[in-house]
Amino acid sequence: MSTLSLEPTASGRAFPRPERWLCGLLALTLLWDLSGLDMTVMRAIGAGHGFALRDQWLLARVLHDGLRQAMALAFLLLCGWALWPRASLPRRERITVALLAALSLLAVNVIKNTSLTSCPWDLQAFGGTARWVSHWAWGQADGGPGRCFPGGHASSGFAFLALCLPWLAPPAGVMRRRAVGLRWLAAAVGIGALAGAVQTLRGAHYPSHSLWTLLICASVSLAGWRLAQAGSEGRAASLVRGWWRETLRLLRPLLVPMACTLAVLWLSRLGLAVWLADRVSHERAWASLLWQGLRFDGVLLGFIWVLPAALTPWMALHPRTWRAWVGFLRVYGGLALLLVAFMELATPAFVAQYDARPNYLFVEYLGYAKEVGGTLLKDHAAHLLATALLLPLVAWAGARLSRAGTPPAPPPAWQALALSALLLVSLTVAGRGALGHRAANPASAALTSDHLVNELPLNSLYTVAYAIYQSRKSEAGITYAELPRAHVIERVRRETGLPASAFTRDDLPTRHWQATAHPRARPLNLVIVLEESLGAEFVGALGGLPLTPNLDRLAREGLWFERLYATGTRSVRGIEAVIAGFPPTSAVSTVKLAKSQRDFFTLASFLKPHGYESSFFYGGESHFDNMRSFFMGNGFDRVVEQKDMPADAFIGTWGASDGDLFEVAHRAFEQQAADKPFFALVFTSSNHAPFEFPEHSIDLYEQPSGTVNNAVKYADHALGRFIERARRSRYWENTLFLIVADHNSRVYGPSLVPIERFHIPGLILGGPITTPGRIATLASQIDLAPTLISLMGLSGEHPLIGRDLSHPAQAARPGRAILQFDKTQAYLEDTPGGETQVAVLQPDVPARLMSYRDGQLRESASGNEDLIDKAQAHARFAQWAYQKQWHR
Repeated sequence: MSTLSLEPTASGRAFPRPERWLCGLLALTLLWDLSGLDMTVMRAIGAGHGFALRDQWLLARVLHDGLRQAMALAFLLLCGWALWPRASLPRRERITVALLAALSLLAVNVIKNTSLTSCPWDLQAFGGTARWVSHWAWGQADGGPGRCFPGGHASSGFAFLALCLPWLAPPAGVMRRRAVGLRWLAAAVGIGALAGAVQTLRGAHYPSHSLWTLLICASVSLAGWRLAQAGSEGRAASLVRGWWRETLRLLRPLLVPMACTLAVLWLSRLGLAVWLADRVSHERAWASLLWQGLRFDGVLLGFIWVLPAALTPWMALHPRTWRAWVGFLRVYGGLALLLVAFMELATPAFVAQYDARPNYLFVEYLGYAKEVGGTLLKDHAAHLLATALLLPLVAWAGARLSRAGTPPAPPPAWQALALSALLLVSLTVAGRGALGHRAANPASAALTSDHLVNELPLNSLYTVAYAIYQSRKSEAGITYAELPRAHVIERVRRETGLPASAFTRDDLPTRHWQATAHPRARPLNLVIVLEESLGAEFVGALGGLPLTPNLDRLAREGLWFERLYATGTRSVRGIEAVIAGFPPTSAVSTVKLAKSQRDFFTLASFLKPHGYESSFFYGGESHFDNMRSFFMGNGFDRVVEQKDMPADAFIGTWGASDGDLFEVAHRAFEQQAADKPFFALVFTSSNHAPFEFPEHSIDLYEQPSGTVNNAVKYADHALGRFIERARRSRYWENTLFLIVADHNSRVYGPSLVPIERFHIPGLILGGPITTPGRIATLASQIDLAPTLISLMGLSGEHPLIGRDLSHPAQAARPGRAILQFDKTQAYLEDTPGGETQVAVLQPDVPARLMSYRDGQLRESASGNEDLIDKAQAHARFAQWAYQKQWHR
């Protein structure tokens, strides 16, 4: 890289003194940030109620308002001096100084107005509402107003740093008195430091904000001054050509892997778009797909490369360091490229299963290598083979293209600093995906009513990383709207349909007394059969395929739910709703969260004081999805799992077949003491990809055998045999059976929430059910627990917000259901006109009112703001119920 020896000095030093000062200032600023002293200083100044000096007359009126006005006048004088016909400095230099002062002010204010960092006086620690978030946490909001980094008031002094440069860095061949420049330097730094200290004492800025303001103003001033000198000496054109050539050589180890990554992302996105062309065309989303795709690829590249890119110019200062650094970049870039390629190659299979780009489920399933590996080998062998062939090809191409080229000439340190700053700013802006106050997030691409089309502009590494960030940010999930706690509690209580007098404790807001609508001489046993992935489209009695003749027949013998909806798309979400009666959130199910591993309401914990023995029967390994820990910590007495199955049991990828599982459960029920009531959860798994079940057990619906339709038919066959054996047993007459799905097999469709894919079967039967019936009310899985408690003849206190649908008054209320589809939540409610209205809640965008009729979700013009309030209240309540441990 061409060098710039622009400043002859008396000492003849090769490294210009202003650049040394700038590098020292950078080191000081970074060390201060690393020290974590910002909050220490602010805690010493402020208190829980705020900052005592915030409105102090001298600081607020004189040194803030007065100083700002004085410096505005000084800037006007500077502009007048720059244009004055006669002065000691050439007019060109004076104009340059004035322009650099203006550019310094502009740079600070542009960064400040896009910053998410809030002022100290906005923090919760000092009486505000924001939480502390480092200004290094790009794109992460702190809950406050932001726009506080760097220090704007300090820039009123630091912006005048350019005044010292005509004397400290004069043009080539010009000798000037350094003392004059040092006096201007002291004045600018002194005034800026005073302004920064005033704001720190008032609680408006951290000390680091002033240091960063000084660094920004100094960098702008020095870089601009050097470029202006080069132009004035007639060397600008050749200098730019040489600089451009050497800069490209320096940046080649960065640009090649970044270009390869972009190529992989765009080829993948193009392939997905062609595959889903009908949905993209229906939403007229081709243009937004291209633009938003470029935007979010920039976000990913910004996060991956911002730090290596910022360090690269410094590594070029010495040839040995450069060679080692280029080697590191080849390895780093290769690994990043492979990771991106792997995620994109994994995307089609994930989309086929979940109708979404990879999200937190992708990460969760990586923890279950045995089950997931077996499923992939048997169900996605061709996809695995393609991935195994394409990944080495990507690695080879990346390695070939990133071979070391001609090394750059070592740049001057000040050029390294300027280029490093430029790369840091550019990739930070790219990583934020926006120039505005808030960084881009998935909601920025949500421009259509088709959730999958909205995700196509994203990339899969980004969606997984964002999901991890969201899950770690809060176990309670996304807050769709901030509402007063009292309003949320009052609204949720009202929607239970219970009188205010029923609620017994203020510290547990929904705990109430439920009196059974079906008194019995002795409580009934309870067996819940949780059917894996049994959606309504597979059930003949719900208008689906003719795959469930046994369930269809049983539907006429018990209480059949015609409009029952799952709360989510995962088994643990179904367990959470059916066994714990807990409403859904965007977070991981409470089955897996820390605060719900003990003292969390379940049917087992409710039944234990009534003398029940509770068991969990599962054909697989109970540690999967943390089920064993959750159950044993919340009222269950024992777990029967794969290791407890007989030696001759059929064992597939996900455990014992349903037939073997039901056989073990039936024998256990027969051995129960006649005078001790029992509760059992039997969780099936045969209807799970890769859909394995014993050969010759059924007449196949289709070929080959390993399909979802055949697996459903086998699951129905095993269920029918179990119920027939139970009907002939001694426990039948005193036992309630609930047969319900955990969720559908695949939740997909071109709408924000594919509601029809949440429709599941539900049936309550047994000896005590003497009068069959159909429950046509819109119902949720969270309604099942209170309904079962009542039908069992039990009364007691619990925190459930579901409704007892066996009670005539509750069944007569307009039905409602709550569905969680990834980050989107839908609240469904019937209207007197027969229409189902839907409030759709999404992160970072306003709630939407829609209507659901004939399997179609459409925009609604009803203006039902009350429904939105209900939806937001229930979503917020679920967060608090977990966080504050109200569900006990």
